[in-house]
Amino acid sequence: MKKLITTLLISVFVLGITYKATPQERKFGQGKEQFQGERREGPFGEAMEIRKKMKEIELQTIQNDPELMKLQEQIRTLQKQLDEKLQQKLSGNQEYQELKKKMGEMAKEWQERVKERKGENK
Repeated sequence: MKKLITTLLISVFVLGITYKATPQERKFGQGKEQFQGERREGPFGEAMEIRKKMKEIELQTIQNDPELMKLQEQIRTLQKQLDEKLQQKLSGNQEYQELKKKMGEMAKEWQERVKERKGENK
């Protein structure tokens, strides 16, 4: 679970830095196609594309293999149980609850920004 939380926090941190580092011109007024092209350039963009293709192949392989589908469902069930028990144990941890609340607020802000951008693009 530490890996999951660490990965989540790193992702949020990277997204925050990326968002802050983008020039104002790109945030407002430029076309979505141009932004997509810029984001996919360079080694980071290539890595994203490679990972996306790998994920598609993995999902296709799982869907075509009943044994893998069964394992995937077991993992989902166990992950859900782990999450529920972990949340029960952490319900008394004040620091964790404050951080969780802050993450929820940040997620709402991001969702609002996405909605605003979609409204601007229409």
